[in-house]
Amino acid sequence: MSAAPSDTAELPSAFRAWCVLVAHSALRHWRVRQMGWVSLGLLGVVVLWVALVTQRGGWDWADQRARRSFGSNRSEAQRLLPADRYDAATGGANDKLLRSHEVPNPLNPTEDALRSLILSVPQAVVSSEAFLKNWGFMTYSRWVVHLVFFGFVLPLFTLSYATAAFGTDRESRSLVWLMTRPIPRSGIYLAKFLGTLPWCLAFGLGGFAAVCLAGGPLGREALARYWPAAAAATVAFASLFHLVGAIFRRPAVVGLVYVFFFEAVVAALPGSLKLLSLTFYARSLMYNEADAAGYPVEMLPAMAGAVSDVTAWSVLIAAAVGINVVGMWLFARSEYRDDV
Repeated sequence: MSAAPSDTAELPSAFRAWCVLVAHSALRHWRVRQMGWVSLGLLGVVVLWVALVTQRGGWDWADQRARRSFGSNRSEAQRLLPADRYDAATGGANDKLLRSHEVPNPLNPTEDALRSLILSVPQAVVSSEAFLKNWGFMTYSRWVVHLVFFGFVLPLFTLSYATAAFGTDRESRSLVWLMTRPIPRSGIYLAKFLGTLPWCLAFGLGGFAAVCLAGGPLGREALARYWPAAAAATVAFASLFHLVGAIFRRPAVVGLVYVFFFEAVVAALPGSLKLLSLTFYARSLMYNEADAAGYPVEMLPAMAGAVSDVTAWSVLIAAAVGINVVGMWLFARSEYRDDV
């Protein structure tokens, strides 16, 4: 009769120990290490770049510099209007030089009318608010969200924190001591991941919000539309890099090779090889969101073969769960030593 209370108290004790390990793992991440500082520095550079380009109106097609000209597309469009062209041809106030195909030809009314019609197209484009909004949002999505943030910043953030879950134990030579605790090794692996995940989400989504808020109205719209994809990609990357940190003694090197080679190069290649990339499925979610909002998604040529939302969500969730299950199984069957 006296053995029953001790048996029933043993399970809550092991569970409390596991909860303490989760909390302890989370608290150890408050110290940002070298990879964390590198990621924060990269984020600061990206935020500064986005803010400067936004301040200069760089996402607006009308304010971008025209080809073979020192002026903007807006000024070039105004210069090519019939009145300004005739003014320049006759030596009036408009002293901007005309190219040979821009010079008016009043002696041939048909040719002159067709030429004026064609040259007035840029002014019509500049005057279209819908075109400028679509162009600005898709340009911001392509260069800032798709290429810079999802291609480099987000993977580096999750790499710096997810690999530190076991990296700090290896550095302090406490990994073997940790595995002697009365907690299954698979539980240790899961506890480490749950302690790391809030930091990955905080810095991943926080970094995404900082980049988007620096982009002005276009960035705020991108934040509202793309944050679910950013959250899903953060969880998937955290699962992958947590596994890398548990298996390899130099996880940062392996993670950097994955980020800068596989995700940056392989994911952009045509064909079915990009289906192995986690970033591809997160970008597919953003591609479908922009398409549903009526934006010209053909401006994202690398995402022409995007999968459906159901497929993208299924793959990202299955990847996060599957990688953790595999990691728990491998961690429970591997031998570890404190010598590094």
